[in-house]
Order: sequence, then C-alpha cells, then structure tokens
Amino acid sequence: MTMLRRAIVLSAVVTLLLFDVGCAHHRKPKAAISGPVANAPAQPKPAANIPAPVPHVVNAVNWSQFLADQDLVWNSLPSTWESGAFIGNGELGAMIYQGNGGLEWDVGRSDVCDKGDRVAIGRFVVQPGSISRGTMRVDLWNAEARGTLDTPDGTIKWRSFTHAKDLVNVIELTEPAGADTKIVFQHLPPNPARAEYQNDTASSDKNPAEVNGDTGDIHWCQQNFKAGGGYVVAWAETNLAPGHRVFLFTVDYQAKGSPKPDKAVADVTAALGQKLDNLVASHRAWWHDYYPESFLSIPDARMQSFYWIQMYKLASATRADRTAIDLMGPWFRRTPWPHIWWNLNIQLTYWPVYAANRLEIGESLTRLIDADRQNFMNNVPDEWRSDSAGIGRSSPYNGVRGVGDASHSGERGDLTWVLHNYWLQYRFSGNEKLLQDGLYPILKPAIGYYLHLLSRGDDGKLHLPPSISPEYPAADGNGNASVRDANYDLSLLRWGLNTLLAINDRFNLGDPLTNKWTETLRDLAPNPVDENGYMVGSDQPFAVSHRHYSHLFSVYPLHLVDPQSPADRPLIEKSLDHWKSMPKAWRGYSFTGASAISSWLGRKDDAVDLLQQFLNKPKTVLPNTMYTEAGPVIETPLSGAASIHELVLQSWATNTFGTHIRVFPAVPDSWKDVSFDKLLAEGAFEVSAVRKDGKTQFVQVKSLAGNPCRVTTSLEGRIVAFGSRTFNLKEEMEDGRPVTVVDLKQGETVLLLSAQEVQVVDGVMHPKQISLAIKPVETAGIKNYYGSPKTENQQQ
Repeated sequence: MTMLRRAIVLSAVVTLLLFDVGCAHHRKPKAAISGPVANAPAQPKPAANIPAPVPHVVNAVNWSQFLADQDLVWNSLPSTWESGAFIGNGELGAMIYQGNGGLEWDVGRSDVCDKGDRVAIGRFVVQPGSISRGTMRVDLWNAEARGTLDTPDGTIKWRSFTHAKDLVNVIELTEPAGADTKIVFQHLPPNPARAEYQNDTASSDKNPAEVNGDTGDIHWCQQNFKAGGGYVVAWAETNLAPGHRVFLFTVDYQAKGSPKPDKAVADVTAALGQKLDNLVASHRAWWHDYYPESFLSIPDARMQSFYWIQMYKLASATRADRTAIDLMGPWFRRTPWPHIWWNLNIQLTYWPVYAANRLEIGESLTRLIDADRQNFMNNVPDEWRSDSAGIGRSSPYNGVRGVGDASHSGERGDLTWVLHNYWLQYRFSGNEKLLQDGLYPILKPAIGYYLHLLSRGDDGKLHLPPSISPEYPAADGNGNASVRDANYDLSLLRWGLNTLLAINDRFNLGDPLTNKWTETLRDLAPNPVDENGYMVGSDQPFAVSHRHYSHLFSVYPLHLVDPQSPADRPLIEKSLDHWKSMPKAWRGYSFTGASAISSWLGRKDDAVDLLQQFLNKPKTVLPNTMYTEAGPVIETPLSGAASIHELVLQSWATNTFGTHIRVFPAVPDSWKDVSFDKLLAEGAFEVSAVRKDGKTQFVQVKSLAGNPCRVTTSLEGRIVAFGSRTFNLKEEMEDGRPVTVVDLKQGETVLLLSAQEVQVVDGVMHPKQISLAIKPVETAGIKNYYGSPKTENQQQ
C-alpha cells in the first residue's frame, strides 16, 4: 500500500487550494498500481489565484577554497611515477617526481607512437646540485604543480603547468642568489614498449639515434622512426629577473615522413613571445570554466578528494579535439600495455564523463570511433566486410585488429561494447545527430558481424559459437576460456538489436534489416543461468574467481533487466552475491563495478563499503590516484568516479529511450548531507539537489532535449513545482514505487519541493525555511589525503 501524492503546481501565476495543502494527511491510502494513476480524484477548484515568485537555485561554491581541500599535497618529494604529480592538457603532459639527480619531468604526449605503440620520449631534470628536502602540491583549481626544493644554496621555489590550450609546458623557478641550477634534457630511446618491458632489447628493428641541434636560442632533439614518422622535443628559457626564470618545452609529433624541428621551435618561440602572466591567465581561464560544469560534494573527505582529482585527470588526459585516452594518457611509463585495449579499459575510462556533464571529454572517443569506422569493417573476414565490423582485444590507435569467423574463438563483442559508450554520449546529451550520423551506421555492421555467427540449434533457438568472455580463465589456467552462448555476447547482441530497432522506429528509417533484427531477437537463445545466477556461457558456470563482470552485462552496464523489478531482482542479487563470494582474483575495477550494481539494487551501505575497499586496497589506488597492473591502466580510478555518481544520481531505464531520474538513490543513512549541481541524467537532463540532515531539500531539473521527465525525487510527502509557468504533475507507479512525471519542455527548468516546505507570506508562495544555495558539505576524514601519506594534524 502507498499514499497517493498529488502534486501542487506553482509558477509565476499559480493556483493552489490552501485547504488541500493543510489537510493532505487526511487522504485515504490508495493501492499501488502499475502505469499512470487510474481514476484519480479530480483536483478541487482552487479558492484563489496566489502569485509565486520563481525561486532560483544558486551555486554558492567558492571554487578555489573548495578545490584547495582536494589538492594532492606532498610533505616530502615523491620518487616514483606512481606517486608523482601529473600535469597535462589532453595531449601534452608530464609526471613530476625526484630522480636522476634532481626533480624530473617525465615528458609525455598521447599520440607519439611507433608502429602503433606508445614509446618513451625523455625527461627534463631540474638539477640544483643536491636536494635535502622538498615539498609539492597539485593545485587543482589552477591546474598547476608547485613546490620547494631545499638545497645548500637555499630554497628554490618552482611551479609548473601544461598550458590548457597551447602545446607547451612551463616551469617557473625562483632561486636564491648564487644558485647554479641546471635544467637538462635526458632523451630515452624509443624502443618497443612491450619488448622493453620484457627486457627484450636485442631487436634488430631499432630506430636510428636521435639528432640534437639548436635554432637560435632554442634547443631541440629530433627522433625519427625507422618505420616513418617521429617527434621533436624543443625547449628554451628566459630570465625574468635575477633569480627568476621561465623554462618552456614542447613535443611535436608527425605520424608519417621525417619530422623537422620547425613546428616545435615555432611553438616554443610563440610561448616565449608571451608574458608569463598572460600564459598563466589564459591557462587558468580554461580550467576555471571547466570545473563549474558540474559540482558534487559528499561527506567523506577522502572519497571527495579522489572524485575531484579524477575530474582534473580527465581534462588533463584528453579534450574533444585531442587524442582519445588509452591506458595512460599523456603520462608514459614502462608498460606492457602500449596501445588501446577494447575489452574493458577504454569503455570504463570514459564512464564518468557522462553524469559529470563533461561531454566534451567524451567527444574524443566518439571521434576515434568515427575515424576508425572503415578499419573496424576491414577487421572482419573478407566475405563479411560489406555488412559487418569488429575489433579484437587490443589494437594500435587506428583500430586495426582482426576478428575471426565462427571457427575462430575470440572476443567478439568489444566493438559493440564501446558503441554503448557512443550511445551514452547521445543519451546524456540528447544530440540526435549522434544517433543517425554517428552510432547507427557503425552499430549496424557491429551487429551484422554477430548475425553471421548465429546458427539454429535443435531447440529452434539461435546460438553463438564458442567465444571468450573477457578474462574468464580457462580450466587449465592457460589463457581465457572459450564458451558457447557467452552471456557477454548475448547481452551485447540483445542490446544492439533493441537499439537498432528503436532508432529505426524513432526516425522512420524503414531499414530493410528490420525484420531480420526482430526475428533474431525473438529466436535468440536465452541468457544462460544456473542455481548461482548468470553463467559465463551455456557450457561454463561461474566457478572460479573472475575480476571482470562480463557475465553480468545484462545488469550493468546494459540494464536489460530491472534491479527494482520483483521478477528480475532475485536473479540479479543471486548473481552479484555469487560473484562477490569469490574475490581472490578481483582488481580495482571489480570493486567499482560491484559498487555500481549494489547502488542499482539500493544496497546503499554495500555500495559505499565496496568503494571504501577499493580505496583501501593496497596498490590499487596509488598515492597520486593512478593505478597500475604491470603498467599504467587509467580506467580503474576513473570507473571509481563513475560509481560515486551512482550513489547520488541514477537514470537508467530498461526501455531503450526510457527516462527515469533517481535522486539520492543509494546514499547511505550515515551520509546526512550531500549536494550536487548540474549532474546529467540519461534523456539529457541537468539535475541539482541538496540533502541535509538526512532529508532531501529540493530537486531542480532542466530539460536539454524535451524528453519525458520522470523523476523519483526522494522528497517527503506531496511535491510542489516552481517554474516559469504552470507545470502539470502526475504520479505513476513503477514496480510499486511512485514516480513523478512533469510536463517539462526543452529548455525549461522545474524546481521540485516538498509541500510541507512551502508557505504563504503576504499572499505570495515561498519556500519555507530551506536554503536554495548549493554549497560543499562538511566532511569527515583527512583532507588533501592524496600525495604523501599524512595524518589528521598534517592535512593542508
């Protein structure tokens, strides 16, 4: 049984029945029903027209102060990549730590590749003679690193940033009188990264030696590749005053031909021609526009800092018009993973951009997919290339990695999975051009590849041949198991077929494959399950610890089943619990995935506890929030940020174009205060909300695309709507839970309040006592947790 809550609608000129507000608690409860409320009593005619101002939600965040509490802070200098300070602008960057006789800047540029693999470039080292002690800080708000170096000559102060737009790194030094600090470039040979990691440096296919030279006062190092292409590092410095100088460096990369120093020299010359203050101002302006795109504050100081460092990391690693993020971004380190992995890494890397309202970051991935479209089609067997596309487990940056026919077992669904990210880019933006011109033309052949693999069994169902469910181990421990009807593939195929049919209907495309898609969905083998839940495949139960949740894709991220549905929930819970019962092989992203699924189930404490385990696990989240498994794998911390979103805002729907915003759906009772501003929900809604003393204060929703607005607000009692006009509100029931439906149009904003928080003053409606200001909440724990280890009395 549930109390039927009728919404009172307020606007610039609004009607309200005062008696109805005062006597709401006398209504008789109604039985829970599915779908729209049937036979609901008509609203009584109002007694008076009561004007209401349009209240405004105000973002009252002091950004510089707030982000200062999230900064990475080192009380002593780090000595490894894993604990260094990172800077970047989506293409160029550096990792800063002590080594090689001073403080070094490992130079990185995301697109520098030889034969499809990332390679080392080199490092600049600030060498003051000796360093007895040092400190360091990454100032998130200004996107710069700064610190001190104690030397026999006195203390050197330094700061460094990668300019937000220009491909130039800046190092500013303020030195004591008499200091003799050198800055040297140490070139690193561009050996094949995977071979070098395996200590196989005897290859006869080595690149030629570097060439060093000068153009005026600008120094450069040119490295050509034997296979074509190469890079040039250029640098110079200028004295601003006695003991005050600026050092600038850049990297130019050419994929073909023989690179010349001209471009790199010109970039350094241009930067030298600007005043330092102007470089700083234009750099900071970009970042000061970036951060307020959305806001989130939670009462756990460590988790909050972790989240905001990931927001900094995203924009340091890529931009809309720059290289997509691989496994390390612009921060190269010795690695066996020198290109793109398509079976989890690139997908998880981009998950936080969607709810965080940082969709421009996601454009680097959709651009990569668009650019590689023909190569994806060339990856399938020759006879299928007219209607099929795919990608193998890993590839160079051009997407070239073949997939086999039915006789060759392999990972078959990796392209379809990355296209789900493309779908999310659309779902959160509402940009339907992405569907017709971007997703649809490549999703068709991705599903076309699956259609060639299907065969009809004796049961009349369509089945998939043996394939690999990503990273599930073979019984003999040698490689990955090959299974029939893998849940991974069946789930992705179902999602793809449903999505193609929905897009076809939405735009009346009349695609000739419509009947084929419909029949395939009808006859497709069911997802295999046993007494423990979802299996890996029809011939493989989930029997050993497995770090990947590929067998749970029907749940997360594809939401083909409904965690709130009495029909689906038991299977989901059983499957999750069985996976969690064998954690031996779990890695960082296992915890973030389990947390997200727990959030969808409403298991609030479990969801947060799994994130705490993730943050606590040794060698999982490193001191600078990077993550390694043999080499850098950037996706895991970023997937943690995405799982934090699931605690405070969810918007999944089991219908392809369905909409359902859920506010504070998995916030634990212990988190009394939470606030967020302009987070995005599927269907293209900007959502803001505040929770105080365990109670939701308000929810504001702005429609960016005009999709149906359905929201579970977590507000108490009946709901009141403020806006620029009279909104029609109604209540629907979904799985026994009430959902508020608002007739919100594109570009409109509605503010939703509990009726008990509304009062009439001098004939005008106002929120009663709640504040409409969005501010950071009070936190518990150590601020500035990341950087060097620190205790409560050491926090900065």
